[in-house]
Amino acid sequence: MIYLSTLWRLARPLGLVAGVAIGSSVAPLQASAIELVYGTWASPKHSAMRMGMNQYLKAVTAETKGSVTWKSVAGGQLVDGKGTLKGLQNGLIDGGFIIAPYTPSNLPASALVFNSTKYGSDSVAASGAMNEVLLMTCKECIEEAKKNGIIQLGSYAATAFVFMCRGNPRSLVDIKGKKIRSVGGGVPLVRLAGAVPVAMNPAEATQALQRGALDCVHGAPSFLISFGYIDVVNTIFTYPLGIGGPTTFLALGRKKWTGLTREQKSAHIKHAAGFVAQSTIEAYVLNDKKVLARAKGKGIVLHPGGKDFDALVKKRIETMDAPNIANAKKFGVKDPKAIIDAYAKAFKKWQGLSKDIGLDVGKFKAALSREIYSKLDPDKI
Repeated sequence: MIYLSTLWRLARPLGLVAGVAIGSSVAPLQASAIELVYGTWASPKHSAMRMGMNQYLKAVTAETKGSVTWKSVAGGQLVDGKGTLKGLQNGLIDGGFIIAPYTPSNLPASALVFNSTKYGSDSVAASGAMNEVLLMTCKECIEEAKKNGIIQLGSYAATAFVFMCRGNPRSLVDIKGKKIRSVGGGVPLVRLAGAVPVAMNPAEATQALQRGALDCVHGAPSFLISFGYIDVVNTIFTYPLGIGGPTTFLALGRKKWTGLTREQKSAHIKHAAGFVAQSTIEAYVLNDKKVLARAKGKGIVLHPGGKDFDALVKKRIETMDAPNIANAKKFGVKDPKAIIDAYAKAFKKWQGLSKDIGLDVGKFKAALSREIYSKLDPDKI
């Protein structure tokens, strides 16, 4: 069988695949337009696709007056979660969705940031801090991205993850021994809860829940719609169990990046702030409220959790750094504590900024532009 990704790889260099600009409001395509492909394993229904990425691709095309166009190929037609990095490296895709813990040997410093979970509910602060660390303060993150032929241009923090389960669990006692999909910092959390972590991307978890191969998913409430969990789970523990990320939904391949003009690169950087702001606030924080209301209307039980969850999170925070540092060193990270400290410092800074930003997308975009994206040199990132 010849897979679509193979056909695509053969067709692109021969010019057999036509670039398609997303939306009808952008400028007409120029004859010399550079046609790029955004390939993701996320569904077109994913909230960050609908409320962030599609708008970003349109904005870049408009900003470049059609000299750069993007075609979006979602739903894993070209790459899966683990294969996205390779797809960017070999030119199968030009942009994609990277989760660093899926390829920890390639991106160990970035994975350390992901595993250094922030608790509470301030996704705005986490998103700002993640991008600041990946693009400015974590030198090892920047160097490993260059080594792997990518640019981690736009990441966001999902809302705090929760347990979404089949059946009727009502406490942590009821999920002991259960199989729970988790990734990054969620893996040790699940173990501390007495459950069994199962590594898979959230798209794969839908069928696993249906088959009974999984009992719960550790993920953001928006996943209920993005990945169809709303038709499978019966109980949601709404207690916040860690803010996941950096979810690098905007990872770009350096092969094509180096061939862009400075103005074309600047257009991608300029609109990254809007993508991060929309994805964080609209696609997750605000969308979560609607999704949870819809879940409740379908009869799914929303359980707030209790003192057992308080104790779980307290224990996780107390025991998080030491194993993260040890694991990062195993993968070759030279100074993991410096990365953890830089992330903590950036998070504290963005917590202060978040108080004024609130849930105002425009304010968050302005802060991201001011603090991060306006300071990036298109030819040096």
